[in-house]
Amino acid sequence: MSERTKSADLMVHLLIAVAALGLVFGGGVLVGWATRERRPPAMDKSAASIPDAEVKRALAACRRELRARAKPTAIPPATAASPPGETDDAGLEKTAKVEALQKEVKECITRETLANAHVCGTITDHSNLLFVLTYSASCVDEAGVGEFLVNSLEKCSKFEGFPEHLNEDELTQDEKFRISQSQQNRAIKTKNNLTNEVQETFRRCRKRFGLSAE
Repeated sequence: MSERTKSADLMVHLLIAVAALGLVFGGGVLVGWATRERRPPAMDKSAASIPDAEVKRALAACRRELRARAKPTAIPPATAASPPGETDDAGLEKTAKVEALQKEVKECITRETLANAHVCGTITDHSNLLFVLTYSASCVDEAGVGEFLVNSLEKCSKFEGFPEHLNEDELTQDEKFRISQSQQNRAIKTKNNLTNEVQETFRRCRKRFGLSAE
């Protein structure tokens, strides 16, 4: 084996090791995210552990219930059999329920935003993962990481600036970092250049192992 080939092999192994180390660190962060208590025990799920479809269903349900509760309803007139203040109590109870539901809707929106930030903000991490997987699997992306990587850009659309509905003081350092990364990816990434990056990873891998271009 020539010195040049040995050097190339060493470089590939080194890059794989660095990427793997980054993934281990990222996994630790993700575990910390998943175990962080953000809500009461009955609703104890972090944004990272909730599938995108589930987040959207929960948000839609919250909004439907809010609209239903917010509709004006006729208050029956007080009668001799009604205790004094009964109708007022009913109105206050409804107002309290609407306010509680508005808070729930805000929490749903927050969870959706943080879930999107986690996907958009980890685009670089997934690029490293794609490199590791392709170079260790004969340049085949059986897990579909490349497609996921390109589709991740869709989650960046709401991060032109810092989301106004989020309270920065209530966010963890990791959440703030992911939002910052999402803003950066929103500004500089396009679907075309991400697609080209994925294809270039495959091309280099095939060239490295002497495989056909297709």
